[in-house]
Amino acid sequence: MIQVVRKGLFLVLVIIAFVLGTQNPALVRVDYIIASSEVPLASLMSLCVVFGLVLGLLLGIGKITQLKRQIRQQQRANHSAQVQSNK
Repeated sequence: MIQVVRKGLFLVLVIIAFVLGTQNPALVRVDYIIASSEVPLASLMSLCVVFGLVLGLLLGIGKITQLKRQIRQQQRANHSAQVQSNK
């Protein structure tokens, strides 16, 4: 059931991205530190979304790894406490 919801959500996001892309064909000027260029607004929006997703995933993975490490430490401590209480 969860996979169906995920696929549906993904499909909705793809449709929204397509609509936004087709409705924003204008060129916008982007100023970098050294240079500037003109890119389609849809491309710039897509790039920003992808950058945000990657950044969010990297930050999320770090937090998830930290929490998994804490869980393992707590499980070891619980196991040690159980072994000592059974003696």
